[in-house]
Amino acid sequence: MVNNNSMSAMGFALKLLGLRSHSCKELEQKLLKKGYTVENIGAILEKLTKQGVLDDLLFGTALIQSRSRRKPSGKRKIGAELRKKGVSESIIGELLKEYDSAELCYQAAEKKISSLHGATEACRQKKLEVFLYNRGFEWKDIQFVIKKFFKPGTDFEDFD
Repeated sequence: MVNNNSMSAMGFALKLLGLRSHSCKELEQKLLKKGYTVENIGAILEKLTKQGVLDDLLFGTALIQSRSRRKPSGKRKIGAELRKKGVSESIIGELLKEYDSAELCYQAAEKKISSLHGATEACRQKKLEVFLYNRGFEWKDIQFVIKKFFKPGTDFEDFD
């Protein structure tokens, strides 16, 4: 049986936050799953937010920076991931205002292009388009990148 007091819940919340950053909603769900009461959880979340330990804007910023380094993605995919983690639409909108999707699209293409295999340039181009689209990039950014990589006179092997 879970000890359902505030100290235990606060300890568990701090342990989770020590492992990695969490959104407010994410932390709330984990505390509920562990069996803590809604009253205790509400008080803990409020206290952690006031102390600046729990901040969805900082959480979203860190998540975007991490994903941009490891696995560049477009606004659609990043937005969906933030929504899944419980970040509010207003915060998502604020975070994505400054998001340079075009540059990240180019970086993702640059990483991927050397691994593309296909009989024709058109086949490789299509594979890159699908890859970038699945990463959540907007069509205008994909088209710009495709033109850069597949413009006449560009030797595909230069990217190996």
